[in-house]
Amino acid sequence: MSSYSKIKQCLLISAALGFSSLALANDCGEAPAAPALVDGSQVTMDEIVANSEQVKAYIASADAYLDCRETDMATEGFIAKPKSEQDRYREANKTILDKRNGIGEEFNKEVAAFKKANP
Repeated sequence: MSSYSKIKQCLLISAALGFSSLALANDCGEAPAAPALVDGSQVTMDEIVANSEQVKAYIASADAYLDCRETDMATEGFIAKPKSEQDRYREANKTILDKRNGIGEEFNKEVAAFKKANP
């Protein structure tokens, strides 16, 4: 194999790996699904603790998902998209962030209800 062929082969492999890395970097997957919240006034300590773990896992997943989408927004590919598509993407991020924050607030209300029912 000539030096030219080796260089060409290395460049092709590098380009293929670079493109696949870009594709993976911009694939944030599906938005995480929020867990159902328990009724704090009706559950046991074990149930409220288990629900707490589900909520924490959801919030962490939502944060990772939003971080990925935020990274995507800094790419040339995103910047090249029409403004209307960028706006929809940003609005979807806001909706997910609102849902993430809302479930935390709602869970805190259920914890308060649990404490009230179990002094």
